[in-house]
Amino acid sequence: MSQNNSKREVACTLTEEQEAERREDVRARLVDHYLGYEEHENGVVVRFDGTDESLEALAKFTSNELQCCAFAEYEIAVSPPYEETVLTVTGPDGMAEMFQDGFADRLDVESD
Repeated sequence: MSQNNSKREVACTLTEEQEAERREDVRARLVDHYLGYEEHENGVVVRFDGTDESLEALAKFTSNELQCCAFAEYEIAVSPPYEETVLTVTGPDGMAEMFQDGFADRLDVESD
């Protein structure tokens, strides 16, 4: 069942303390693997290098996100020649902006 229902509330359930811990975890696990992102109509596509470490870190990140941002759909793709691991996050109106501001933009700043 698709969660791209515009009536779903876009809200993260993390406390400020949990948000700080998540931010540090993303910094420690994903920043070094980050390649870039693109915003699409219903979400964002975030690209990472194709290493085993980035795939494992992205799977852990996604598992955590399912707990606090259950309004979104997450898809991890790894395709030959395995040079990139791609996370696509889609959802209702407002989701793309939330993930861009809270995740992709943060990766951009941290990776500079």
